[in-house]
Amino acid sequence: MRIRPSAHVPVRRFAAASAAGLAALLGAAPASAGAPAADGPTGSYLLEVAREDGSAPARKATLTCGPDGGTHPRAAAACDQLRRAGGRVEDVPERPGACTLEYAPVRVTATGTWQGRRYRYAETHPNRCAAIRATGGVLFAF
Repeated sequence: MRIRPSAHVPVRRFAAASAAGLAALLGAAPASAGAPAADGPTGSYLLEVAREDGSAPARKATLTCGPDGGTHPRAAAACDQLRRAGGRVEDVPERPGACTLEYAPVRVTATGTWQGRRYRYAETHPNRCAAIRATGGVLFAF
């Protein structure tokens, strides 16, 4: 897939995530296909920002909402954005602002669960700044 510097190519999809693998990364029990347990989190995601050319290691963070936590540096703000979007990263509003026209494509992914449903979000952007702004300015800012 070829990406032009002036535009990003969205790749949005839902897929069955490996619940057991994600649970191991997040240190939680695997989510069932139904509603979350009363004492379990509202949502849990593994977030990743990776250079398309593989020239740098991927940045990763965990995010747990309800209670808010994980390794994400601004877990409460990221969870607030997800709560307003019903757990759907693609529904988090873009944060307006300028970015450089640097062409260094990055792919952001969020894999996990929200209220017992499994989600996978993936999208490629022309650079890290564009990726962060397109996803609300907080979720992938780590």
